Amino acid sequence: MVVAVRSHHELSPLEKFDAEEARLDFKLFAQAAWPIIEPGKKFITGWHLDAIAEHLQAVIEGDIKRLLVNMPPRHGKSSFISTLIHPWSWLHNPSLRWLCASYALNLATRDNLKCRRIIKSKWWQDRYGDRFVLTKDQDAKMKFENNFSGYRQAVSVGAAGTTGEGGDILVIDDPHPIEQKRSDIKRETVLDWFLNTWMSRLNDEATGAMIVVGQRVHSQDVSGLIIEGGAGGEWVHLNLPAEYEEGNPCRTYWPSGKVWEDPRVDPVKNTVDPVYLWKKRFPPEVIEQKKRIHGPLGFAAIYQQSPVPAGGTIYKEADRRFFTIDTITQSYLLETPRGRVTVPIADCWNLGVIDLATSLRTQADFFCFETWAVTPYKDALLLHCIHDHLEFPDQQSTLSTEFQRFHHAVIAIEKGGYQLAMIQDQVRKGLPIKPFTPQADKVVRSTTGSIFYSNGKAYHLKDLLNIAEIEKELFTFPKAPHDDIADCHAMMALVVPMVLRPGVIDLDNEEVALDTTLSIEHLKHAEAVTAKQQLQAEEEAQAQEQELFKRGPQVDVFTWAASHEGGWND
Repeated sequence: MVVAVRSHHELSPLEKFDAEEARLDFKLFAQAAWPIIEPGKKFITGWHLDAIAEHLQAVIEGDIKRLLVNMPPRHGKSSFISTLIHPWSWLHNPSLRWLCASYALNLATRDNLKCRRIIKSKWWQDRYGDRFVLTKDQDAKMKFENNFSGYRQAVSVGAAGTTGEGGDILVIDDPHPIEQKRSDIKRETVLDWFLNTWMSRLNDEATGAMIVVGQRVHSQDVSGLIIEGGAGGEWVHLNLPAEYEEGNPCRTYWPSGKVWEDPRVDPVKNTVDPVYLWKKRFPPEVIEQKKRIHGPLGFAAIYQQSPVPAGGTIYKEADRRFFTIDTITQSYLLETPRGRVTVPIADCWNLGVIDLATSLRTQADFFCFETWAVTPYKDALLLHCIHDHLEFPDQQSTLSTEFQRFHHAVIAIEKGGYQLAMIQDQVRKGLPIKPFTPQADKVVRSTTGSIFYSNGKAYHLKDLLNIAEIEKELFTFPKAPHDDIADCHAMMALVVPMVLRPGVIDLDNEEVALDTTLSIEHLKHAEAVTAKQQLQAEEEAQAQEQELFKRGPQVDVFTWAASHEGGWND
């Protein structure tokens, strides 16, 4: 049995024209149908919504068979991908069977209801009610069907019941809840379900389509699996970070040969904001608030679609240590796995490392000046970091200001063509500038830095003002859009072992130097053992001397006689 809602409203010629235009162009359809799924909420345009509409229409028209969309939450992904595209597809092929999943069944059911609401609305019935009707015997919130045997079924990710269902178009909207970033077992269960259950549900591998949309939660989530090629097939990846990253602009390559490009690549030509994805709804102050709420690594995954692999990439987050400053005792308090270690500030010297910038463009590399305190054990403590876009004169004045503040013993600057003038100028001013000549590329140099961290030799000041920004770039390198901080860290790790502490060097000291590649707690332990052994040896020698004194002179008479000519008579 079928049921239909018949219209009594005769469309005007203009309304008929608009209805046909919307049938042919999904972007127009989405705008027209918006008030039905979001009553009372104004449709806010955005170029990213146009991009999503363009890619979805290509799926329905058969130009794209596998589509992955990564974008931040609350940017319209579910409205477009899980709701609006389905009824539009039935205007072209009402026999299409849709299987739609989400990590929570209630979310998949919510989108089912919105989709059905569009089809049953007076707006739809006035324009497209004669194209198909919903069947009365299969018109439930989790599954509804039309008189062409097309249907839409809602399921949850990982559901055992998925095995018996199939579809011409498979949609997963958010395969992972954000909590799964901390649960390898649950996340890997979803990956197994996606590979071994979900991907087998296509009715026809040759003509069927798959769409996966969601925010990133982990480097090894479903999106990561697809990006790395683990899902097979020719996937088109539409990646839409909340803030534009110049070093990694999104370009999609369609099987037909068409290429789509993020318009922020050329914001002037495309008349879009050069940084923000949807500035009308997510202006800079809102984005900054999201950064504070989620932290640098959480924001990188959820809003930038660039999750840091567990523990970091080259630099591991687990290797990072913290320290604080005790202004009363004038000491650095190093937090180690064996407890707190106190190092007097007077026993340390300061090192500066600089990565100069050559451009003032917002997306260009930054000027970076890091100040590290180096302990007698050659631990490096990050005291301060300037990371900003500065003009050349401002860079010069910053060097002088920082030197006056920290009195660096050495300031290392990577030697290059444009840096030479800066080096010469600062040397003339009396700053202890040392040109640094790299011997390998940035990734290879950073390996040295990562070893420095893994050995427990690097510490970050706990209340450093821009510590979140520093750690985000460091722990996402080399996938981060900028590498200034990673470059400075690598330079520090290469310079520290080569520089002796300024002052008098005792050339007569024959004591074996400690291995300063060890962490400070191990060195302290080694020092304690050495001191204890030395004290024990001194105590044993003193005890032997006292024992000999008590026993008095001990003479071997035969030895004495042999050493004296004449024997006893002498």
